Amino acid sequence: MAHFEIDPRRSSVHIAGSSSVHPITADANGLSGWFEVSLRSRKLLATPNLAGELSVPVELLESGNSLVDRETRRRIDAQRHPEIAGKVLTSHRIDTDSMEVTGTIAFRGETREVTGTLNLEASGEDLILSGEQTFDVREWGLRLPRLGLLRVHPEVTVSIHLHGTPG
Repeated sequence: MAHFEIDPRRSSVHIAGSSSVHPITADANGLSGWFEVSLRSRKLLATPNLAGELSVPVELLESGNSLVDRETRRRIDAQRHPEIAGKVLTSHRIDTDSMEVTGTIAFRGETREVTGTLNLEASGEDLILSGEQTFDVREWGLRLPRLGLLRVHPEVTVSIHLHGTPG
């Protein structure tokens, strides 16, 4: 299996949600972790193995609005839960450059198993993993704000871009 370290400068997560008033987005760079994948000629083997771990520091999530960021960190309880962590459990190949992955996401002290698709792209010696998945944040115990007519919707779409360098 080829081993890759996640490059924090070139890796990112984008979170898109909505409310009854406006869209809500947050982005973070500075992701850390690693992944290993079974490849031949930069393509997935018929029975791929993927292992890996990812960490996203909550403090790096920024929406561009300091009030929203402060309230988000308060609701996440970022002092007690400073990171969102992911870990791969199993995978199987869909085609030569994508796979279905099952793993865990630990958020706010709650760990849930999730399944989604990751795409692979070779970039020189590097390997890029990317994917998008919609989650209901209530599954991790997050209570959503309601203020008068303002309601935050529980579904968020999370997009990841993991730039791996050989290591």
